[in-house]
Amino acid sequence: MQNNEMMNAVTMDTATDKNTKARRKRKHNYTLMLFVDSREGRIRQMGIGPAVIESAAVAGLILVITLAVLCVVRGRSIETLETLNQEQADRIVELEEENEDLTALREELTDKVTILSDTINQKVEEEEALEEAVAQAHMPVGFPMSSSASLEEADTEDPMVKLNGTEGSSVIASGDGTVISITTDTSYLHCIKIDHGNGYISIYRNDGDAMVKEGDEVVRGAILYVIGEENTELGYQITYDERYMDPMELINIDG
Repeated sequence: MQNNEMMNAVTMDTATDKNTKARRKRKHNYTLMLFVDSREGRIRQMGIGPAVIESAAVAGLILVITLAVLCVVRGRSIETLETLNQEQADRIVELEEENEDLTALREELTDKVTILSDTINQKVEEEEALEEAVAQAHMPVGFPMSSSASLEEADTEDPMVKLNGTEGSSVIASGDGTVISITTDTSYLHCIKIDHGNGYISIYRNDGDAMVKEGDEVVRGAILYVIGEENTELGYQITYDERYMDPMELINIDG
């Protein structure tokens, strides 16, 4: 009797152990039950298995992770944009400063160019005035006597005027130029020719001794002859481009 009871107890313990092990090995499955009203007015029961729930959980986890990643990326993008924006702002300030420097430099250069232009214009005007003065000095417009003299036109084939000066005065050059020849003359003792370098040549015929020599550079008023008792008359002529012209067209009587 006791043996049977002991055997039954062992059998029960063994069964209990098996049930316990089975429960430990058994997976916990969850089923989501949905109750839906059908169009026919009846309530239907729907079950969602563990696989669907696990899939939904995985999908939710992925969604959460994705949103988290997007938030991180967006945050970094915003930081990057803010950094770029600040760099651009700094660059704009730098460019504005450079622009101010360039504007100041341009104004300075403009002032220098203006001053230089004025200086150049002044130099040009001075050079033009000098050239004009030189050109005027080389024009044989001066009166060829150092003092007053009577004047008459000579009866010659080529235009010529005769001037009668007073003793002690001089025959002078009527313009700047170069003595190109001193020759004897059929009517006068000496003939002096001065090339003025502009196409004009003045000719001085007198019986006095020449006070210059060939090759001399003379200025207006330079003495060519000293007038004495025997050489008071001067025969004066002008040519332009090797053609004789009336000296009275150029002679400045007042000068």
